[in-house]
Amino acid sequence: MVDFLIKVFIKNSDNIREAKVREKHGLLAAILGVFSNLFLVLIKVAIGLFSNSLSIVADGFNNLSDMVSSVVSLVSFKLAGKPADRNHPFGHGRMEYVAALLVSFFVVVVGYEIIKQAIDSIIDPRELSFSPVIVVILVISMVIKLWQMLMYKKVGGKIASDTLLATAIDSRNDVLVTAGTLVGILIFYFFKVNVDGIISLLIGLFILYSGIGLGREVISTLIGRSLDREEADRIKAEVLKFKGILGVHDIISHTYGPSYSMVSLHAEVSDKVPISVSHELVDKIEYEVGKLLGILLVIHMDPVTVDDPRLNQLKERVTSFLEAKDVDFSGHDFRLVDGRESINFIFDLEVPHSFDEVEKDLIERELKDLVKSIDARYNLVINIEYSFIE
Repeated sequence: MVDFLIKVFIKNSDNIREAKVREKHGLLAAILGVFSNLFLVLIKVAIGLFSNSLSIVADGFNNLSDMVSSVVSLVSFKLAGKPADRNHPFGHGRMEYVAALLVSFFVVVVGYEIIKQAIDSIIDPRELSFSPVIVVILVISMVIKLWQMLMYKKVGGKIASDTLLATAIDSRNDVLVTAGTLVGILIFYFFKVNVDGIISLLIGLFILYSGIGLGREVISTLIGRSLDREEADRIKAEVLKFKGILGVHDIISHTYGPSYSMVSLHAEVSDKVPISVSHELVDKIEYEVGKLLGILLVIHMDPVTVDDPRLNQLKERVTSFLEAKDVDFSGHDFRLVDGRESINFIFDLEVPHSFDEVEKDLIERELKDLVKSIDARYNLVINIEYSFIE
């Protein structure tokens, strides 16, 4: 059904790198969530009032809060889809992260309320009532909420939306709550044992845990999560396809929403090639790779020496040493500065964040011994920096 609606209402639906197409996916999912939750509110409140069941009425108002989450998603996609303006030159895509944070807050509140009510129920158990009408309503609610979860997860995964994926978790939690309520009622009906409070407590703890985890993920993105290794490798591979690029390093990404990122990197070019030629090449790469990957690409050009046998020997020996030490080590910007009595061998070493100061001092001493063993005149000047890649 979801695939059918996407094909009907969204033109070029597979082109999710297009901001407007992605926005329409989000709006469609949010609208489906609003109307399906509204249906649950109306049917539960009506049948609850008709059967004099306060539990069904209460569950109906719980779905009203779910409808609010869907409205938050709807508004966030409209705001995130606003074009860049004078005060926000990178667009408004981060509004999706703010919305996902709000949804995670709703999940935490629901978990807290369920835990509080469960503790009260364990201390002072309430009499449970059984009715075929209640069972039917709960089953219908579970089916619709399960459909919602799969719909949000499908669309959210397709367009990489934290908001929709958060709402999918919220729908999954509703399925668990309703299933727990149903199991508690059936156990009481058949075995006369009231485990409603215990089941609710376990579900509440799980929901609270998932809400906190979801919030941490969104906050991590908002404060500046490191670039994914797979994505960094793809960017590097695309840049290295261009003849004249000798190496790529210092890849940094700043995310301004799921569909827009600014990426900067250093590209090594031969110092024998005229700077105007290399600059033209870099401009071409920025445009073509940026368009291909849907990013704003900014490249810093690093001229490197390619025909100095001394430098090539040092680079080869140091690179082999680093690879043997740790695959996450990366050396770049190798250069030699000649002096009368000493020769400065300079390069940058990129290390993972797990590397502490003691290890940094140790690797620096080992590298100094290595270059001295090649030629006593070599003086190592090394800049150790942390990687921006996950």
